[in-house]
Amino acid sequence: MGIAEVLTIVFVVLKLSGVIAWSWWLVLLPAIISFSMYALILVMKLVMVLIAVVAVKKRSRGIK
Repeated sequence: MGIAEVLTIVFVVLKLSGVIAWSWWLVLLPAIISFSMYALILVMKLVMVLIAVVAVKKRSRGIK
């Protein structure tokens, strides 16, 4: 469990117990940021794999 998950759990507990009166999007913001970063990294990796596949296909066409 990372810092974002721990912060999210702490903020949810504080919100449900009435200690903080933040809106739910602020309470869930650490989880939203964490998910967004994971999704961005996944997309970047997929683009890198796609570029590598295209490069290999171009190289194999040039050898024939």
